[in-house]
Amino acid sequence: MESDRKDAATTIEEDAVVVHAFDERSDEVAEMAVNRGIAAAVLESVPEALKLMSEAGVPQHISLRVLSSKARRRASDWK
Repeated sequence: MESDRKDAATTIEEDAVVVHAFDERSDEVAEMAVNRGIAAAVLESVPEALKLMSEAGVPQHISLRVLSSKARRRASDWK
C-alpha cells in the first residue's frame, strides 16, 4: 500500500508562454509606407493609396484599417 501512494504522487511541470502583440509597423519602412498611403489617399485617391501600400508590402488589413477611418489610425500617423 505504501508503495502505491508513492506512485500516485506525480510531478507537475508547467511551461510559461510569453506572448507579445506583434507590432506590424515596428519597422520604419512599413511606417513610411503607411504614411505615404495616407497622404496619397488625401491628395489623390484611396485606390492609389491602396496600390502604393500594397506594393510596399503593407498587409491589406492594415491598409484598409488606416484608410477607412481617422479614428482607427495611430497617433503617430500622418495627419
